[in-house]
Formats: sequence, structure tokens, C-alpha cells
Amino acid sequence: MALRTTPLSVIINRMNRWQSVYNVEELYKVYDIDEALRTIRRQTVFPWDIKKTTLKVFKDVLEYPVAADHDEIIYVDNNSKGFFFERARFRYTSLQEFYENPDDRNDMAEIWDSGVRYLGLRYQDLDMQNLSVNPGEDSTLFTPTDDATAVTDDSVVYKEGNGSVRISITSSSGTATITNSCTQFSDTEYKRKYYFRWVYLDSVPTSIELRIGNDASNYLSSGAITTQFSGQTLKADDWNLVAFDLNTATETGTFNETAIDYEALIFTGASTGEYRINSSYLREWTLMDYWYASINNIATTGASSATKEYFMDNNGSYEITDELVGDSEWADVLMYEALVTTITDVENNKIFPVLDRKRQEAWDSLLSKYPAMDPNIITHRWRFASHGNNIDSDGIYLEQ
Repeated sequence: MALRTTPLSVIINRMNRWQSVYNVEELYKVYDIDEALRTIRRQTVFPWDIKKTTLKVFKDVLEYPVAADHDEIIYVDNNSKGFFFERARFRYTSLQEFYENPDDRNDMAEIWDSGVRYLGLRYQDLDMQNLSVNPGEDSTLFTPTDDATAVTDDSVVYKEGNGSVRISITSSSGTATITNSCTQFSDTEYKRKYYFRWVYLDSVPTSIELRIGNDASNYLSSGAITTQFSGQTLKADDWNLVAFDLNTATETGTFNETAIDYEALIFTGASTGEYRINSSYLREWTLMDYWYASINNIATTGASSATKEYFMDNNGSYEITDELVGDSEWADVLMYEALVTTITDVENNKIFPVLDRKRQEAWDSLLSKYPAMDPNIITHRWRFASHGNNIDSDGIYLEQ
């Protein structure tokens, strides 16, 4: 089925029906249409804003990258469609409650860090495999080479367990390599897993490479990693979770899936300082449906989806053939919102009440057919037993 759209030319032609608006320069009408679009996007989400893709979700991994055109989360659930399959039923909650995790529910949240948005998912599926490769606590298993000059145990700064391995780096060649052994294990389903490792950075290197395999000649590698798994930038003076997909990894030599006992971490461009390594894992993923509202509302002529946020670009240019994506009622609302703005620059007090009434009628028609679809944030509040009986054994009740 063809994309439902309304060309910019049609919206402007309909605006020109009003003689007082007809004489306004077209450029300013487009400005007003985009301004109306901005205003409405702040208020609600409609079905044509929504897109679906898939996301690989892991147990005990909380932060995930969002789609490039993600505006806000709508819904995440199991990809499997079996009749008796247990649904994930993620609850959309606040940032604080997401990390506090007051109960055993699956939670989702939108997280901002340094101006970058990413997705928080807490999926508590006990059946998913999490294989601990190395806790990263025993420095005797680690060997530093190149710019990595020494390794020691660290019981003060660590992410998990009881300690970490501290690596001293003296910048010289630009490459610091740390290898380690681990208890040999077999994993014939490794291609359905990602390799994860916690790394503490003294300063941000140019890139990080991860390796796992049998020895220095036979392994799978990540290539150059420049962001955390969640999509965040690598951070100095903080723990960074880095990972790669073993199904798409680069194989050097011959990787033996039945005798895995080798790991390596390679920093490129790391400054002199002290870095740390902690636990590493092979984690199984499950594929989930990821529904979100897109930032894009405008499609170019003949396009199969919206690819632009607004009609006008940052340089003040627009194409009269670009199209607004959505039902015709949506185009009506946008047009009347724009008209009300345009008419404020025109000395005709009789027109404004008429347009304002038509705008409200268009809104009423639209919302009766398409209620807003953005989810509500759900949180908990602590209550003592003396305050009522509609609480669980922990004294918690669900409040919206």
C-alpha cells in the first residue's frame, strides 16, 4: 500500500484560499507550517509517527543504542509469536526507578547522557545464557605488552565482584596490549552471543579492540571499537561496557569453539596512565520488537518512508514537492495551526476567530480518530501497611 501523504504544494494552496494569507510570501508560510509541526510534536504522538524495527536484548545489560531517527519510545516486546509464549510486558518508568529496580518487573526507560539519548531495558529472563569468561580480578592471569607495562590487583576500583586488574600504560608506540588466559570452555552456540567486557579508562583512547579465542594466532576480534555498547561515547574516569557480535566477528586463524581459553584487549592511542579491566562475558540475546516514534515527518516525492524532520532545511531551503506523512485529518490540523500563526501578521481581526474555530474542529476530529499514543511513565511509591490493604508484601503499590 502506498504511503499516505499530502504534498507541501497542496497545503500551501489550501492556505492561499484565504485572501489575507495569499499575499504572504510563500517562504513564511513554510516557516509557519514547520513551526506548527514543532508545536504539535511537543504535545502528542500519532500512529504515522511510529516505526518498528528489532533489537537484540540481553539479560543483565541495561543500556542500548536507539535507532538513528528515534524521537521517543513507544513499546518493546518479545519478537516470538507463539500462542503460549510469555510476553515481556515492559513497564515504562522513570530514570531513577529504572536503576533502583524496586521489584522484579521488566522495565524500560529513556536515558539521556551528555546530550545523547539511549534506551534502558531491564529484561529479567532467567533462561537466557550468561557465561562468565573471566571475573577480571586475578592479575597473574594477565600479560601486558607494547605500551602496557604492568598489571596489578586492585581491590578499590571495580565494577563487579571483589576487584579488578589495574594496567599501567606508558604511551610510546601508540598500542597497548593486554592478554589473559581463562578457564577453558566450549560454546557451540557462540554465534548467538555477544562478547562483553568492562573497561575503566584513565583517558579515552582512539579505539579499543576485543579478542576471544584459543591463542594469539586463533581468535575472533571486534575491530576498532569507538563507542560503548549502548552507543554512548567512551568515557574517561569511568567504567565502559564494550562488546561485539560473535556472529559477525573477524576470524584470525582457525577459531576452535570447543577450546576457548584466550582473551585480549588492545588500546590504540591510549595516553600514559592507569586503566582497569573487570569481568567479561558471553551473553545470549533474544530478538525483540522495538516500536518508537520517529523524528521524521516529511517524505520526498516517491519515497517509501519519511526521511526529513521538517519541510525547510537548516539553510532555509525547501522543496514544494515534499510530502507530509500521515492521514488527511493530520494535514488539516497542521494547516490550520499554521494559518493561525500566519494570520497574526495580517491586520484582519475577523479572520482569526473563524480560523481558530476551524482549527479546534480539526483537532477534535483528529483526536477522536487517533488518540495520542505516547506511553505514560509508571512509578512506585512506598506505603506502610497501616495506610491500606491494596499493597503487596513489600509495602509497594503501583501508581501511575
